[in-house]
Amino acid sequence: MSRGFFVENGGVQSCIQDAGRRGFSDIGLTQSGAMDEMAFGYANFLVGNDFNTPAIEIALGGTVLKAQSDMCIAICGATMHPKLNGHTISLWQIHQLQKGDTLSFGYASEGQFAYLSVAGGFQTPHLYGSFSTSVKEGLGGIEGRKLKAGDQLPTSGARCPRDRRKLEKQHIPHYPDEITLRLVKGYQEAMFDSKAQETFFNSVYTFKGEGDRMGYRLSGGKVAPSASGILSEPICYGAVQIPSHGEPIVLLKERQTIGGYPKIGSVIGVDCFKLAQLRAGGRVRFKEISLEEARAITLAFYRFFGQKGV
Repeated sequence: MSRGFFVENGGVQSCIQDAGRRGFSDIGLTQSGAMDEMAFGYANFLVGNDFNTPAIEIALGGTVLKAQSDMCIAICGATMHPKLNGHTISLWQIHQLQKGDTLSFGYASEGQFAYLSVAGGFQTPHLYGSFSTSVKEGLGGIEGRKLKAGDQLPTSGARCPRDRRKLEKQHIPHYPDEITLRLVKGYQEAMFDSKAQETFFNSVYTFKGEGDRMGYRLSGGKVAPSASGILSEPICYGAVQIPSHGEPIVLLKERQTIGGYPKIGSVIGVDCFKLAQLRAGGRVRFKEISLEEARAITLAFYRFFGQKGV
């Protein structure tokens, strides 16, 4: 008997993601992984999964799935007005699906990415240390691509937790249209003089929708580094590079592994999750924090979800 989902409509872009692929940038493989690890983490927590269990990442909406077996699910993240057999269901809590049920998603009215977790997880190929899909590299998930009509997504068939989990209202994240990104300056800070740094930290940038899983370009106060380029070098998650046009680009989960533009610093991962959910027209400010503060915030996030090895 088949267990899992049959994809009737893959929507704008839906794909399998976990927390990402680490340790392979030396052979040119990008990190990939969930764009918003907070919503991803809550979805897995609610159905009783470990943090790094693969889930479906739904970008913008439009996905339609048919259950081929009974299963326990949770949906967390962007407000996409999911419906079960035509009836609206809530995000941030578990639901029991029956064989033959149809789960459909509208289009996001707040945020951009939602996560569908199923108890026990999806049984898709594990490649280079991750289940994540990299569409750019054609790796992971279902044949390294976004989901499309006719795909089968096998699941393990695990049961719902007995405590019928639901995230309390006061803990549910919201996705405002203006955010502040905390940033740690990098070793190339000296390439940006005091005037350039004043412009960067005092400007309100706008996300005009120029971006994807690779990174988001922001429009606003132009920053001029002392050099237009450097020798290509590895790029970390959240790096803020300043190309010759002077506007910052924040590099995200599917960024290139090396680059040759000066970088003023790096946005902490927890705030990259917020940036991922920012819709076109949203506004961004940058705030400098210390490396020690960044480390404490990051450790607190992953330890909250039971990740002791970070």
